[in-house]
Parts: sequence; C-alpha cells; structure tokens
Amino acid sequence: MKESTVKKLWSVKWNLVIMAAFCFAYAVYIYVTPAAGGEGTFMITPTAGLPGLLKQLPWIFIGLGVLGIISSFASTSGWVLAWTEPVMGLAMFVFGFWELFFPYDISVFSKTYAFIGIFMAFYVMFVSLHMDRIGKGHWFVELCLAAVTWIVSFVNIMNFAGEHATQGLTSLTFFIAAWGFTYGAIILTGEGSLDESIASPVRFFRARKAAKAEKAGNAGKVKAAA
Repeated sequence: MKESTVKKLWSVKWNLVIMAAFCFAYAVYIYVTPAAGGEGTFMITPTAGLPGLLKQLPWIFIGLGVLGIISSFASTSGWVLAWTEPVMGLAMFVFGFWELFFPYDISVFSKTYAFIGIFMAFYVMFVSLHMDRIGKGHWFVELCLAAVTWIVSFVNIMNFAGEHATQGLTSLTFFIAAWGFTYGAIILTGEGSLDESIASPVRFFRARKAAKAEKAGNAGKVKAAA
C-alpha cells in the first residue's frame, strides 16, 4: 500500500501542479493588492502597489523555472510534447534572470502581465495538444481555456477596459490559466514515461534518417526499373 502510494506520488505531473497552485494563489494575491500601495488585505502584499508586483516578477519566474525543470525530471510521467515542457521551465528561468538585471522591460503593469498571460496561454495550449496527441482527456476543453486566457490577455494589453480594470483582468488571467494547468495535471498524471520523453529527440532523428534511407532506396529502385 505504501509503495503504491509513493509510486503514485512520483507519477504526478508536479510541474503542472506547481503552475496551477501558483496561478490560483497569485490571482488572489494580485486581486487583494491595493493598486495605489499601502497594506493589503492580508498585509503581505507589496506596499508599493502594482509597481511592487512588477518588482517581484524576476524572482517569481526564476523560482518557477527552477521548480518547473526539477519537477519535470522528478515526475515519472512523460513530458508535455516531449522536450517542450522543460524548455518552458528554462524560458521562465531565463526571463526572470534577464529581468533581474534589465527591469525596464517590465515597467508597464498591463503590458507585462498581458505578455505573461499569453505565455501561459501557449503553455496550456501545448498541454491540450499533448492530450490530443496521446488521446487522453478532452483536449478541446483545454484548448478553450488556453484561448480564453489569450483573449483576456489581449484585452489587457490593448487596454480596452481602461487602467482601472487591468488589475482585475490580470487576476482573471491567472485564474483561468490555473484551471488549464489543473485539468492538465489531472489528465496527464501517470501518462507516458520520463525515459521515453528524454529519448524522444533520438527517436525523431532515427525515424527521419530511416525515412530518408527508404526514400533513397525507392528512388534507386525506380532508376533501376527505368
């Protein structure tokens, strides 16, 4: 019983669980942060308000990137679209590390969080494509969540709702994306294997090489017949 439980825990898609938990928590955190600054509802929000949230982003994404990469290798389940999963973790780490030294790229709240929302929408979309690829779950539902996340981010970046609504839209973006990661974690837990995911590039190039050899062989037969 104990071994079975441990085995199930190792098979959990921890990177998606981490992303879901972060998005749910951060959606609430953004929502309760006073836009103009001061102590928030739980007095753990940045006193600088929205600019304070922007200053947290580099460290948040460095942490998410590191945890994402570690959890991808820690779980025995297969990766989302092979190496796409750890690459997304690496992208988050690089983004956080870059903005740590060049924070001027994240000076506008609405645009910064809109781009982050678009990034999360793509991540959820990759999860939906992987679900379709392996034939598990309702991939279209996952794709719809990705689309809604993208739409809300687009509204945010275009400032259609005005400056006063951008905080709520950002919170909504994270909340919707969180459900995408949650559903993906539930469906993909226990699917595939880590070894298969790691070896996927090797299989791809071998298959490509075999296809080229077969094509060359067929061309040779045609010439010989002529």
